[in-house]
Amino acid sequence: MSRTSAKVRPPLGERPLDPTLVYTYSIVAAQWEAVRLLIDKGKGSPADDKRFAELSDVFRAISVQIGFGELPTGFLPNDPSRILCKSWQEAAEGWQMPPG
Repeated sequence: MSRTSAKVRPPLGERPLDPTLVYTYSIVAAQWEAVRLLIDKGKGSPADDKRFAELSDVFRAISVQIGFGELPTGFLPNDPSRILCKSWQEAAEGWQMPPG
């Protein structure tokens, strides 16, 4: 998860934001997208659905503080993967892969 959250931070680096807020956003975004991908693949449990709802509330609040607005329906905001990947799922799978 720390590898994924580290990839979320660079697109936020140019904004004049509190570093703690950026770090928190990156951790929550990585967790939110991992659970989102699990559910999208049909491998989620009722506990995952509950966790996703909880993470969505936190992610929404932090996204608003950063200036992104509501939750993404596709790629994470400013995700450079949108240039290379056909879908947010493809991008998320690339982020979730263990180091090679």
